[in-house]
Amino acid sequence: MSLPSMAIAPSPDCPWNALEMQHLTWLGAGLIILGIIGSAANGLLCAGCLLGVGIPGNRVDQGHRLLLLNLSVASLGTLLLAGFPFTGPSAIYGRWLFGNACCQLFAFLRQMFGLAQMVALVLLAVERYWLFHAITKERSRMLTLKGIAWAIASCWTVSIAVAIPPLIHWGRYACDSTRTTCELDWHMNGSGQVTYNLSYLLLGIIMPTALIFFCLWRAYKVIKLLSIDTTDFSMADSLGQYFITKVVAFSAIGMYLSWLPRAILVFWTMVLTDVEKNNIPTGLKIISPMFVEASTIIPLIVYTSMGSHVRNTILGIFKRSTMKSRHGMIRLQMK
Repeated sequence: MSLPSMAIAPSPDCPWNALEMQHLTWLGAGLIILGIIGSAANGLLCAGCLLGVGIPGNRVDQGHRLLLLNLSVASLGTLLLAGFPFTGPSAIYGRWLFGNACCQLFAFLRQMFGLAQMVALVLLAVERYWLFHAITKERSRMLTLKGIAWAIASCWTVSIAVAIPPLIHWGRYACDSTRTTCELDWHMNGSGQVTYNLSYLLLGIIMPTALIFFCLWRAYKVIKLLSIDTTDFSMADSLGQYFITKVVAFSAIGMYLSWLPRAILVFWTMVLTDVEKNNIPTGLKIISPMFVEASTIIPLIVYTSMGSHVRNTILGIFKRSTMKSRHGMIRLQMK
């Protein structure tokens, strides 16, 4: 007798329990809605950077704009090539719709773009730290646009290299906790899977996270030591750089909070037995992918809420205004 309210039953290759179809339907609808909103948000950021809306005249702003573009491209890739066009319909239908080969390719792209997002945040944080480090050290050099371009290229090279091993059986790509899509298998089965998962956890998550918050903390400490009411910065745009740093910090915090349900689910998957995994709350399985998609919206929300010129530029795009802000897409203004 068939069970119309349930997705497909467990199998040896996918040990997760099936979810009720009504839950999967809500999940699929949520993924599609959040994916469309996230794509529009990152499309606006990419357009502002690529079209050079009010291109900043100073090299620091140009470098930050390139790094913001890098993060937006990684987020767009996560959404469009490894996100809702595939996960949404599959969740609504109750199973993965695109075959095993596409499952592996999808999981590879998901892993690659996910790490690219993380490294893009690292580059933004390092750029903020190096800026204030250079301000306080006379012999330190500012980051050049060429150096930033090489860093971005390295970001994508590392992301591709890290995502390849599961395709050649070091680690594994398999079904996720909803049984409707494919991702890195966090079950600790076999030495290859254990070593890859732990290596990725250390090198791809823990170390970048530590570096992000260390750099932002050090930048904050330098800002506190300097008097932004005087000329201690030796820069004409000290206030602008101070607020851009705040925006990067709030963006990183917001994205990490959005990734928190996913982190909890991964931790439980790694430490619990197969029987105990079946007791993981259904709500966590559902909100985890939805919060990951929602995280891609965070940078635009932070930039538009804290930067008046960003708001004006975006409103100008919607109004089809031909006027361009002299201060640029990413230059912030104190309220």
